[in-house]
Formats: sequence, C-alpha cells, structure tokens
Amino acid sequence: MNPLALGSKAWENAGAGVPPAGEETKSPKLPTDDLVPKITAMRNNELSVRIAKVLMKRFESIPVSPEEKVGRLGEVFRHPKFLSASEPERDRIMRASSTFFYEDELAYPWDNYFGKELRPMLRGANVLDVGCFTGGRDAAWFQRYELGSLTGLEIRPVCVDAATRFAASKGIRAEYLVGLAESMPFEAGRFDAILTFETFEHVQDLAKVLSECHRVLKPGGKMFMVFPSYFHPTSHHLGLVTSCPAIQWFFSGRTLVKAYYDILQERGKEADWYNRHSRGLEPWERCNTINGTTVNRFARLVEADGWQIVMQSKKPIGSVGRGISKNKGARLLSKLFVPLTSVPILKEVFVHRITYILEKKRT
Repeated sequence: MNPLALGSKAWENAGAGVPPAGEETKSPKLPTDDLVPKITAMRNNELSVRIAKVLMKRFESIPVSPEEKVGRLGEVFRHPKFLSASEPERDRIMRASSTFFYEDELAYPWDNYFGKELRPMLRGANVLDVGCFTGGRDAAWFQRYELGSLTGLEIRPVCVDAATRFAASKGIRAEYLVGLAESMPFEAGRFDAILTFETFEHVQDLAKVLSECHRVLKPGGKMFMVFPSYFHPTSHHLGLVTSCPAIQWFFSGRTLVKAYYDILQERGKEADWYNRHSRGLEPWERCNTINGTTVNRFARLVEADGWQIVMQSKKPIGSVGRGISKNKGARLLSKLFVPLTSVPILKEVFVHRITYILEKKRT
C-alpha cells in the first residue's frame, strides 16, 4: 500500500496498534532528544561570549606593569619582578603599594563618603579593619582619627607582611593577621569599631561576615563600611581587560568571566601575573571575584542581623571620589541623580556606594 495515496487519517488507521479514539500518538523519545536544547543553549552562550569579547576589546584596558609603576593592584605580588626579587627589592615593592593607599587616603579622606567627620566617633577606639590589604589606608586612618589601636585582617600573607612593615615604619600601634572574614580569629566583643572599604563585594559569604562582625564588636560598637553595588556602572571588576561601563547590565557574570578569561589567554605569558585561574565562576561568584551584592540585598541582610542603622548614605554616582572631586561638571550633573537614589530599581545604578554606619545594639 502506498501511504502517499491515502489521507492522513487512513494511513494512521492502516497501521497496527491504532490508538483508541481521542488518544494522541506520541513519538518515541530518542537518546539524542535531550542533547538538542543543551547544544542550542551552549551555542547561544558562546555567541554571547563572542559578543561580550567584542565590546570588551572596544574599550580594552591593559594594566601597567609593576616594572613601570606599583599602584593599587594586588596582582603585583604575582609578578616575576616581585617573586624573583631580592629582599630589599621585595620590601621596596611592598612599601610602594602601602604608600600608594596611604597617600590616596590623605589626599581624599574617607569622611567624604559619609558626608561627616568621623574622628569624634573613632578617637581612642580599638579598631578592626576587615580587608586591610597592604595597610596604607590603615596608617592614614590611625593618624587622622587618632585611634587607640588597630588590627587588620587579610587573606593574603604577603599583604599582612607589607602592612606590618608599613605600620612599623610609621610608628603605628597595629597588628595584622591572616584570616577569613567569615570566621574571624577574635573573641566576642573585642572591638569598639570596624572599618571596611571596598571589601564586602569580594567575600564569599556576606551574611556570615556580617554575623562575625556583629559578634566581635562590643555592644554599642559601630561598623563603618563602603563598597560598590553589583550594578554600579564601573564596578564590574573586569578592569584588567576592559573599561566598558555597565557591561554587567547586559550579560550574565558567567558569560563575562568566559570572555574575560579568553582575552587574558589571548594575551599570553605577558598576562600571567594577572591571569584568572578558571574560565568558570566559583560557586560564590556572580562575576569576576565579586559576590554580586546589591543595594537591596544588603539592606535585607542588615535587617536580618539585627543591626541598628546609625547612618545610610545615598550619595549619587558622580558625587564622591578623588577623581570626581576635581571634576566640577560631574558634580553638578550628579545633582540630577539625587531623586533616583531612592527609586527601588534605579538606586542600584545611581547610588555611588553602599555606605553605612551600623551599631551593635546594647543589651
């Protein structure tokens, strides 16, 4: 029988095993069926990676080698110039890193982010800096705020070494320790205050970090913090490859990290000192080295941990920062953004930094 000579219903009924009326026939599932959507998704993802790479390269940036200048990058301590250096040269590089942040803080004090003088709240205090890096900012804080003592916590031993040396050179009473902010090596109620700048976006479990900060503060102790929201246009932390603003608005972190990694690989051995170890995200990452904390998420974490909010700054983008302080046009433009810093979705973009003073409630 020629099936093409029959109508569709006739051909259906001509076969053996005709299903009961009203019951639909189902094609048997093939082993390859599940692969089709997976392959399609993979191709779409790789297409997104290629598009992201084009944008990144359109605004390409390459870090200055520490052979020319030691600046703000922690990757300097992975450079062959440091790793193979003599002890005097290693000391010089560490001191240069610390000095960079010391002078940066002196030139544009931290108080500007809060819009108020912090010395009255910190004078004589026993202070912890969470994420102290090479200690330059600590030295400036110690002097400016007339601190009683200072302890710094940092995950990289080389940074603790640099901070310890710099504090000694400045005659500052400070102690530096290697440790994780999620499990601090301090007894409960040890500190009068905690200071942390540009660190909370990098921790693996921010809820645990906030809980630990709460634990090690004395009742009535205060925590001062400044860090960028995930959607801040220039805070995607892809700066070693690109200066493209707001690229994280349009691509997932997974796509961006793949593109970032691929560009670094294309640069070859010259990029080894600042390369990323993997093309995939770590479980805690939302993008390169950052946890993706937003303005709203942080507010929920603060509420859940039982902090008392002493102050929350909502300074708009373009109104704060050392570079901005010299740009009158940007400061004037930022005034237009003030109303947007209170709009639920838009504040993620237009608030310059997540900036709080929190207090551990007295029992």
